[in-house]
Amino acid sequence: MESLYKQVGISRQGFHKHRSKISAQAHLEEQLVQRAKHHRQTHVRMGARPLYAMMSSTEPDAFLEGIGRDKFEEILIGNGLSVQPVRIFHKTTYSGAFRFPNLVEGLEIKGLNQVWVSDLTYYRLLDGWAYLTFILDLYSRRCLGYALSETLITEQTTMPALKMALKNRGVQSYDNRLLFHSDGGGQYYDKGFLGLLSQYHIRSSMAECVYENPHMERFHGTAKNDYLIPWGVNSVAKLRKELPRFVYLYNHIRPHQSLNYKTPVAFEQFVQQIPLCQRPLVLFKKLT
Repeated sequence: MESLYKQVGISRQGFHKHRSKISAQAHLEEQLVQRAKHHRQTHVRMGARPLYAMMSSTEPDAFLEGIGRDKFEEILIGNGLSVQPVRIFHKTTYSGAFRFPNLVEGLEIKGLNQVWVSDLTYYRLLDGWAYLTFILDLYSRRCLGYALSETLITEQTTMPALKMALKNRGVQSYDNRLLFHSDGGGQYYDKGFLGLLSQYHIRSSMAECVYENPHMERFHGTAKNDYLIPWGVNSVAKLRKELPRFVYLYNHIRPHQSLNYKTPVAFEQFVQQIPLCQRPLVLFKKLT
C-alpha cells in the first residue's frame, strides 16, 4: 500500500483523512435529508428555500452551520425532494352585480392595518363541499381571521372571519385608514357585514377579477395544495380540527420569501421596532 500511496502522490495519513471527510459529509447529508423529510411530514409542499430558513431558526443545534442555502437546495433536489408546482384553473368565486371601486391598485403600503384582503374558496370533501373564508393583513401576510362553513351565508362566512380579525387586532377604530379589499361576492356587501366595517370605520374596496386580488389566490393555493389536501383532510370534522393548525403554522412557523424569509408574526414584531421611514414598502399591483 505504501508504494501505491507514493505512486498517486499522497500519504497514508492524507488518504485516511480524505476518506474520513467524505464519510462525514455523506453522514451529514443523510441526516439533513432525514430532518428535511421529518419537517415535510407537516409542511408537505414547502420549497427548499423556505425549508432552509425554517430549519436554520428552529433546529436545536448548529446542524446547518457551514451548509449554505444553495448547497441545501442541491442536496434536497439530488435526493428527490424537489417540489413541483400545482396549477389550479377553475374559478372559485362569483361576483354580484354591486361592487365598490378598487382602491388598492397601485397603492404603496408601508405598515400594518393599511390593507386587509379577503376571499372565499371552495374545499372539496368526500361527500360534497365546504367553504373557507380568510382575511390577511396584506403588509405582513398574517392570517387575522378565518371561518369554515357548509353554506355561503354571510353569518357563517365573512362575518365570523371579520369578527375574529377585529378581535385579534384589538383596535376600536381605524379612522378610515384601513381598506378591506375583497372580490365582489355578495357576502362582502351584505348589510350586516358592511355595518360591522362601518362601526370600525373601515372602507371597502373590491376587485373586478381574481387578478386584482392575487395574494388571496396564492394563499388559497398554499392552504389547500400545500397543507390540507396532503394532510388527507376530506371531511368537515377533519377540516375543523386541521384548519386552526394550518393557520398557526402559516403565521408562526412557515417562512415567507416576500418577508425576507420571516414568518408573518416575526415580521410584524420586526417592523414595529424600526422607524416608519425605514420599513419595507409593498406596492399593490394586479397580476397580468
